[in-house]
Amino acid sequence: MVLKNNPLSGEERKVVSTRLYASELIFFKKICEQEGKTVNAKLREMIRKETGLEDEDGS
Repeated sequence: MVLKNNPLSGEERKVVSTRLYASELIFFKKICEQEGKTVNAKLREMIRKETGLEDEDGS
C-alpha cells in the first residue's frame, strides 16, 4: 500500500530483525496491546522517533 502523503512512498522496504529474550518479547507485546498497536506498527513508530523521521512526516 502506497500512501500519497508519505515522504517515503515508493521507497524500497527492508526487513529489520533482532533476537529477544522471551521475557523481553512478552513485555514488548504487552506494551503494544496496551497502546492498541501491532508489533510492526510500534517498531516503526519507535524507529521513526529515534531517527528523527517522526517530525518530518507528522506521525
